[in-house]
Amino acid sequence: MEVKGVDFIWTIASDVDETARFYRDVLGLPTTGIQDDDWREFQAGATTLAVTPAHVGLHPPRVLMALAVDDVDAALQEAREAGATVLHETRDTPACLNAMIADPDGNPIWLHQRHDGTAG
Repeated sequence: MEVKGVDFIWTIASDVDETARFYRDVLGLPTTGIQDDDWREFQAGATTLAVTPAHVGLHPPRVLMALAVDDVDAALQEAREAGATVLHETRDTPACLNAMIADPDGNPIWLHQRHDGTAG
């Protein structure tokens, strides 16, 4: 098998409407146009994020995403002002700056800025 890339990230939400509002309004992710009761899609750079309710047989997983941003501190402040829960403030590592927020279901989301300026 040859994996060509990631087609989408899928997260299960206890309240799809609330979680969709978070990704749209707090993080500012545009929708892809695919929006219905059981599937909401958002564009995060070259990656699609799908938000769905729990499906039969699936236990809600924890998903961690690292979203590339140009300025972690500014992104964290913007998320905080929009009502996001902050899990940790900006940290400086040898490779990156990062901060962590949570979506309405507590799934952690890294706001991530590589020191070399790359993303993806």
